[in-house]
Amino acid sequence: MEIRDFRVIVSGAVSAEAVFSDVPLCFWGGVDPKTGLVTDVHHPLLGQSISGKILCIPCDRGSCSSSGVMLEMIRNRTHPAGIVCMEAEAVLALGPLIGEKVYQRSIPIRTVPEKEYKDLRHAHIITFTEDSILVFE
Repeated sequence: MEIRDFRVIVSGAVSAEAVFSDVPLCFWGGVDPKTGLVTDVHHPLLGQSISGKILCIPCDRGSCSSSGVMLEMIRNRTHPAGIVCMEAEAVLALGPLIGEKVYQRSIPIRTVPEKEYKDLRHAHIITFTEDSILVFE
């Protein structure tokens, strides 16, 4: 499947295994920046690694401290390879943008409409290019 209806929040091309959730995720208190494991006991991804994967979440949830956690993940090299969501607040992009400046590493972020997001549920590999999001089941 190819998605052409998307918005680039943080640029970058990447291809990685997908991890999907239909529940928003807060990085602050919800993800361990040392390991990249989801630690939020109420989240369906509890115990799963998001490190090196394309994280599919409908949106981020909560604290402005999430950008600091994401920056720490970039420093530790435990960050997601990319993020695709339906909504992206500025807080979601801040950590990756600072990581790009400080560590020359970032997290590409794309937003997609709800219908396309729901189609990601069965994705195995997701690839971000300049003009499309490629989804392999």
